[in-house]
Amino acid sequence: MVQKKNVRTRYAPSPTGFFHIGGARTALLNYLFAKHYNGDFIVRMEDTDVERNVINGISSQLDGLSWLGITPDESPNNEGKYGPYIQTKKLLRYKELAYKLLDEKKAYLCFCTAEELEHAREEAIKNSLTPKYNRKCANLSKKIIEENINKNIPFVIRLKIDDDATIAWDDMVRGKMIIPTSALTDPVILKSSGIPTYNFAVVVDDFDMKISHVLRGEEHLSNTPYQIAIKNALGFENDIEYGHLSIIVDETGKKLSKRNKELKQFISDYIELGFLPEAIVNFLSLLGWSPNTNSEIFSLNELIKIFDYSRISKAPAFFDIKKMMWISNEYFKKMVDKEYLIFTKKYIDIDLRDRILLSKNESIYDNLLLIFKNQISHASELNNLIKDLIFNNFSIDFIDNFIVEIGKDIFYKNMISLKNELNKYDEINFENASKIIDDVKKNTNLKGKELYMPIRMIAICKEHSPELNKVLTFIGKDKIISNIKNIEEKIFKK
Repeated sequence: MVQKKNVRTRYAPSPTGFFHIGGARTALLNYLFAKHYNGDFIVRMEDTDVERNVINGISSQLDGLSWLGITPDESPNNEGKYGPYIQTKKLLRYKELAYKLLDEKKAYLCFCTAEELEHAREEAIKNSLTPKYNRKCANLSKKIIEENINKNIPFVIRLKIDDDATIAWDDMVRGKMIIPTSALTDPVILKSSGIPTYNFAVVVDDFDMKISHVLRGEEHLSNTPYQIAIKNALGFENDIEYGHLSIIVDETGKKLSKRNKELKQFISDYIELGFLPEAIVNFLSLLGWSPNTNSEIFSLNELIKIFDYSRISKAPAFFDIKKMMWISNEYFKKMVDKEYLIFTKKYIDIDLRDRILLSKNESIYDNLLLIFKNQISHASELNNLIKDLIFNNFSIDFIDNFIVEIGKDIFYKNMISLKNELNKYDEINFENASKIIDDVKKNTNLKGKELYMPIRMIAICKEHSPELNKVLTFIGKDKIISNIKNIEEKIFKK
């Protein structure tokens, strides 16, 4: 149960990579939680892993959030009174607190080398023990410490963990969690470089920024007892409530991996493909959370209103691509035509656009895009749909096989009538295209499949298509007449 206090949640990514779908899900749920309780949503950058940080890592996160419509109340771009919101800008703060723990005998200097630590780890494994620091440096004399410092021997600062205690918290997702401190090791809180470790910096930041609730991935479950131990040692009395979200799995049931190149996993991928941000937000909200309703289509404001953290599932969340496509398609269907055209035109290949407009007007181009409005899940999909419709490869063999199926006399009667009607007009438009089809129907007394399918085959060499009058307009009189001539010469004059 959420405590009666000012709700402040946070999304704290590391810029060692770009804005991932898993991070976006975490950010969204924290945002929905905060806004449901009229609280604040904070974004900060945990950039202390300097060597692994990528160029544009921070901007990828902030720009991706902006695209999704998730607006932080405080962030590196909109700093509040609890900053800085980038960890490397507050290194002195971490260092002061680490040395405070050292002075209070709650932490100690460790001079062990990487080789020594690895050897101790191997010995523990060999003896079927849980690998943990053997506390070789926990009780060094003041004299030895001073000698090591004078010799410039590198050191880290480790927190001293009480062996005979337990760390417990009521997880918002998983319920009561109890960890014996005997299962923990003495964690490093400050590296020899003066850079804080992840767990130490997180505790300090959450305290400084008055964070009240933390929703994060289940991979952080092992970090939570260390963070609580550090918080207690520092004397921080902020009563943070933790909740650990389930992993996201792919269609094989395996944890979503960035190595899976078949699955689009970065928000930038969805931006480039032309997905609607509202649709991605809707889909992400349902990854491991379910509303108390049968509906699955929600605006961001609706999600804020109905969000209930108790409906977050402990079970793995399935990244259902088909469901994502369906949700996205529902959003395109609901778009106002004008907004749809403005959005989709940005994703049409320039060469394709020029080819379409070469002998046609903007109105025909607009209608060509609109004809697929109820079909697409992302805007770039239109490129192949248009190419497949109006720049298809005309196959005489395919036509020949169809004629055998539909009947030669029926096809021929239809084709000749279509040619005669087309020749009554200089060009085809939406109005006369409908009249052409109606007149072919009257002239031939054909209907249904026998009327429409031969016309489609002649125009685009396909048995199925969107609205036939529009298809004829897109293809144009010259192309259809050329197709008829081709069919007459190669099939009916054999």
